[in-house]
Amino acid sequence: MKYLRLIAVTYIMHGLSQTLTITLRSVGTVRLPLLTTALSFVLNIFLNWIFIFGNLGAPRLEIAGAALASLIARSVEAVIIVFYFLRIDDRIKYKLRDFFEKCSDQIRGFIRYAVPVIISDVLLALGMNAVAIVMGHIGAAFVAAHAVVAVINQLSSVMTQGLSNASSIITGHTLGQKKINAAYDQGKTFLLIGAAVGAIAGIVVIVAGPPWVAAYKLEYATLQIADQLILASAAVLVFRTIGNIMTKGVLRGGGDTRFLMVADILFLWAASVPLGYLAAFVWKLSAFAIFMFLNIDQIIKALWCVHRFRTKKWIRTVAAESISS
Repeated sequence: MKYLRLIAVTYIMHGLSQTLTITLRSVGTVRLPLLTTALSFVLNIFLNWIFIFGNLGAPRLEIAGAALASLIARSVEAVIIVFYFLRIDDRIKYKLRDFFEKCSDQIRGFIRYAVPVIISDVLLALGMNAVAIVMGHIGAAFVAAHAVVAVINQLSSVMTQGLSNASSIITGHTLGQKKINAAYDQGKTFLLIGAAVGAIAGIVVIVAGPPWVAAYKLEYATLQIADQLILASAAVLVFRTIGNIMTKGVLRGGGDTRFLMVADILFLWAASVPLGYLAAFVWKLSAFAIFMFLNIDQIIKALWCVHRFRTKKWIRTVAAESISS
């Protein structure tokens, strides 16, 4: 509770800076968001060291210190982004007075494209929590092993997130210029790059996973589970990468948000959660099989999205009146 009371405030700062960051990236301003993110990251670590342990004369706040460090780092990041957006940026040229302009002509387009994204992300987050609950009931050894392996998985997926964001922006720009065939060709390129990145990430997990796990002081049973999870993670990574490139990148950049709402949540709730539960508590399968069932939505979603991409039904354009305004 000490942590949550403070960290809740950071969500306001983070939401503001993320919204403006995405807006700046959409017009090609990418260096500032990179620098502010790096600054926030370094500042957060330094302030954690100060406030958690009471270094440099600061009070020892422990868990509350971690939240305070995040709050300060996020606030600094938000202030820099807002100042640049309102005072320095010369592409969007947004001013504070523009905040009070009427935007009723934009609401219909916003609802059409943004609401499905919001719904899918909320239900996706709830679904991931359900998966975590299933893992939590399997046992402490499984939870510990998954927590260790998850770190290296996250490190290997950083490039995928950046590639997804870039593909969404590029696809949106190309379609905004009415270059339908070019957008499709770019999508194929991103798909191939995603498959290659996923394969490389899987190899990285297989190679770096064992020494990473060995660095922790884990019991033998936990180590055995971790070894299985490394192989399962590597097997899923290719599909996860392709799925992210499609759902968070190309198809989203093409405006196919209603389809993505279904793709993101259908297989997670209809396949991963129930099959993962059955694999763990009814069928009593191995850790490898449990993890594969818990992530089977990634495999199905990737294949379904590739099929959707090939049909070209994902290509949308914002209403003409929205473009002209």
